[in-house]
Amino acid sequence: KRRRRSAWRGLPPPPSALAHGMAEVGGSSGSGTGGKAAPEGAIREGFAEVLPIPKPADKREGGAGGRAEVFYNPAQVFNRDLSVLVLSVFARRRAAEVAEAEERRRQKAERAEAAGRPPSARVAPEPGLVLFEALAATGIRSIRYAKELGPGTRPAAVGLRHIVANDLEPSAVAHMRRNLEHNGVPSSLVEVSCADANGHMYGRRARGPGSHPDLAYDVIDLDPYGSCSPFLDAAVQAVVDGGLLCITSTDMPVLAGNNPETCFARYGGTALKAGYMHEMALRLVLHAVSNAAARFGREAQPILSCSIDFYVRVFVRIFDAPARVKRLASKTAVVHQCVQCESFSVQPLGEATTEDGKTEKFKPARVIVPGETCPECGGRMKLGGPFHSGPMFDPGFVEQCVEACEEENRDQLPGVTSWRKIHGMLTAISEEHPDVVLHYKLPQLCRGLKLPPVPLRQFRSTLRALGFKASHFHREPEAVKTDAPNAVVYDLMRLWAEENPPQNCPMPELLKKGFTLKRPVEWTSASASDEVTARPTKIARFLPNPEANWGPKRAAKMGGTATADAAQSVGGDAAAAAGAAAA
Repeated sequence: KRRRRSAWRGLPPPPSALAHGMAEVGGSSGSGTGGKAAPEGAIREGFAEVLPIPKPADKREGGAGGRAEVFYNPAQVFNRDLSVLVLSVFARRRAAEVAEAEERRRQKAERAEAAGRPPSARVAPEPGLVLFEALAATGIRSIRYAKELGPGTRPAAVGLRHIVANDLEPSAVAHMRRNLEHNGVPSSLVEVSCADANGHMYGRRARGPGSHPDLAYDVIDLDPYGSCSPFLDAAVQAVVDGGLLCITSTDMPVLAGNNPETCFARYGGTALKAGYMHEMALRLVLHAVSNAAARFGREAQPILSCSIDFYVRVFVRIFDAPARVKRLASKTAVVHQCVQCESFSVQPLGEATTEDGKTEKFKPARVIVPGETCPECGGRMKLGGPFHSGPMFDPGFVEQCVEACEEENRDQLPGVTSWRKIHGMLTAISEEHPDVVLHYKLPQLCRGLKLPPVPLRQFRSTLRALGFKASHFHREPEAVKTDAPNAVVYDLMRLWAEENPPQNCPMPELLKKGFTLKRPVEWTSASASDEVTARPTKIARFLPNPEANWGPKRAAKMGGTATADAAQSVGGDAAAAAGAAAA
């Protein structure tokens, strides 16, 4: 079995699962309170246990009330498991950065003292991260963060020091307090807030007039029901320099092109119904985050972007970097998509070049798109975007996350249960080409020409043999993510059509077009070891849903029953998301 040196092995063993009351979701014994019998209807996940909510009395029938189970969407267990893992890796990276900065300050102070200058007075920051959960509802996410990443679970420098769990609905906040008490989480660790999420974050801005840098957060978790866009302006200001935003958006019909006008209003870009719509959804959210941050001289750097089931989840670091903000135009683009075939062209909105290895020059981008008609089939072109065209993840950070998923390191996070799916998805992300924008879907390429399927590995391997990059997209196992031009991609389709003549091809002129590649062109069939990575092939990258109807639940209501108020939304456990979004 492959072994690697792991930074995780330096950590002490975490407290046992029994000490924290770990139980499987839906279990019937044990609890989040250290082994007590679980109340009927309680929900257990990781080290957290959520109490059932009493139903209010029915006044019309004179009922005395009863017990109602918490609205719970098991599809979101993966979201929270992934967030626990990412936060644990980020905490280690952040602690290393803080230690390096403190060492540089110490050396600077020593040089000042040696030169006879008094060193500047400064108090070293407390170890650990401060996190704000904007839409907490039942509090299950904050409880898991506290019990799986809080004090006592790992060294203070690489864990969470304090959590603020906020919700707008008073009944949800009351239920959250009961859950925190039931799970034995002290108020000194998790502070409960009942406030508008945006108002709370605006009061803790890290920069600008009236700011409070000491109150800004290291991590802000946004998990609303629906769009994240109403919270971005406040969130990018309330996080510290180098801090982390964990953002979910569940309005996939909008992000996938059903309502382009709504998408533009929310995210500043138009989505298209195309084979790459899930990747474009991620890029539109990142575009909205980057633009919100740039207004305040802050740069957004994605470290992990995931398209999962019926939502997207992105993890973005925010830096005070006015100089790097100038690169925003060169990392923003629009796409010209043919309405008949699968051809598309990505047009950047700016260019950034470096002269003498130091000075950056910025200028408007050259036009590289083909025009109003498609060069391959003559079809009309439609326009999508603008969207983020830079990398969607940090390869080094993803590599650390993959390392944390290895079996010998999993005991550091015993509350996580979705290891197989997390490991597979992160492995798939690590194998993507971060500098290639958008992708084709091979079945759609074949279907549009009524061709039999091309072997996927053969198609990708041939592109690599021709000198181009080729990989998958972590959401689409049959994706072809390549920097090859449309003409080269369709040259291979024309070659396949020569060997497998189609019947009743809807675009015969496309297949009759001359080759741009120098012939002869030979297919290349590569083995698994010739793929873009040498990772173990036994890791399942693309897992099916565990059960039927694996999707979103109904939204929580504001001002309704206690059950509705504390309900957990599909985009996370944001019970008051609708009301907070209105603010």
